[in-house]
Amino acid sequence: MTFDLYIPGTSWLHRLDPRIKLLGMTVGGIAAFTLSNIPLQFLYLLSILLLLSGARVPWRALYWLWQQCVVLVIFILVLQPFFSPTGRVLLAIGPIQLTVGGLSYSALLALRTLSIAFVVGGLLFTTDQRALVRAFVRLGLPYTWGLTISLTLRFLPTIQHLFVAIREAQAARGWVAEGNFFRRIRDYVPVLVAVVIGTLRMSDHLTLALAARGVSRGGARTTWHDLQMCRADWIVLGILGIILVALLTFHLSRFVLY
Repeated sequence: MTFDLYIPGTSWLHRLDPRIKLLGMTVGGIAAFTLSNIPLQFLYLLSILLLLSGARVPWRALYWLWQQCVVLVIFILVLQPFFSPTGRVLLAIGPIQLTVGGLSYSALLALRTLSIAFVVGGLLFTTDQRALVRAFVRLGLPYTWGLTISLTLRFLPTIQHLFVAIREAQAARGWVAEGNFFRRIRDYVPVLVAVVIGTLRMSDHLTLALAARGVSRGGARTTWHDLQMCRADWIVLGILGIILVALLTFHLSRFVLY
């Protein structure tokens, strides 16, 4: 399992303030929902891929993200046409109809899903988890919540490694999970019990460590590396603001005309 998608780099997208990248992700999602034309949505997806490639995000990472989305995209392409039957009917089986409009909308929805996935992936590929948590805190998230998120991201791999270690230790003692799905779940109960006990032990140690460092004493907190906006961040912020206003204006004009 992959819990951290960050790929270290020195590109302009890596150096951008994480708050600006969060705004860019929001604007990118709005753009994906605003574009209702298949060619435009395809060009938008292609531009996102070129942007990430220009930020030196490896193609293997983009391919991995595509692999995570391919099953969902196939489901959309196969099932969605039957839930939005509009336009000329191509195939009818009782109340189920396959139409040209349904196929077009399913293709648009699949491209929109991929666009949103790669927009979010661009944020996660180019932003360190600690910087992302600091960005949320600077945007108003309470410090305790940010600390909780940071600790969760930190200890998820640890819990996974604990699960693997316990499973391998049980297998060395002759434990084997066989049979159907429910039988395998029952066989995994001893492993899960040991993982829960180990997780509770780690939680207790973490609580004592945080208390020894005075986390619960309150007061003004300081940071070792604070986020600072540079000129490039302000330029990108202005560009994103213009794009956001243009998208909202375009959407509102369509709504008024409709």
